[in-house]
Amino acid sequence: MRVWVVVICLALSACAGTMNGMIRGSGKPISIAYTQGMQHGNLQVTMPDGETFTGKAVMVGRSTSMGTGFGTATATSSSGAHATASGTSFGVLESYTGSMQAVLFGNKGHTMRCKFQYADSSGFTTAGGVGLCETSDGRVVDVQW
Repeated sequence: MRVWVVVICLALSACAGTMNGMIRGSGKPISIAYTQGMQHGNLQVTMPDGETFTGKAVMVGRSTSMGTGFGTATATSSSGAHATASGTSFGVLESYTGSMQAVLFGNKGHTMRCKFQYADSSGFTTAGGVGLCETSDGRVVDVQW
């Protein structure tokens, strides 16, 4: 089932959903709406006082490595015939940490910074995860999805 969700997200180039948050100290719940694209995610948060934050989340700690492989095989038949084959392969591997950071701007002059850790290293929000957001005026939001 999860594979199909990822395939559908890739095919549509964006998935949307909601993360759950709670303002630390007050216990007030909030929702974080997200739309996930191939290069970044878009987030929108509305606080209980009506301030709305919007911004982007990007992946942290992504790395790319490349490798080349060479191989040769030789065979000799019982009648003495020889055959040789050789091949070359090239591969690119991208690895992700599952960490994301976001900067959001509020409509009342504040900013919000978020750090998220996805449940797996794919960076797809549908896999779940946890996070923490803090506004420039000191409000802290614990997040899970």
